[in-house]
Amino acid sequence: MDHDLAKETYPDLLDRDLTELPVADLLEISKKLIVTDHYLWVNVLFKDKKHYSLLRIESGIDADLYKLSKKSKKLVNKLLKRNGLFLVKY
Repeated sequence: MDHDLAKETYPDLLDRDLTELPVADLLEISKKLIVTDHYLWVNVLFKDKKHYSLLRIESGIDADLYKLSKKSKKLVNKLLKRNGLFLVKY
């Protein structure tokens, strides 16, 4: 989580591995930041072993994924398919 944002909004999450949090908590944090507080974007850096990927959520509508590992891409596609969504490469 961005240090300035964490200090301001979630000081208890500063320098903490957010994978320890339940998914419901992560969704609430994202919802608060994007919908309630109207941040223009939220960047989520995650890793699969030594490979880092980035999820960028903008304006509560757009979600961009960067540098997904093959394993992460399969998982994301599976989650999207369950919700009737899909990835577009550009």
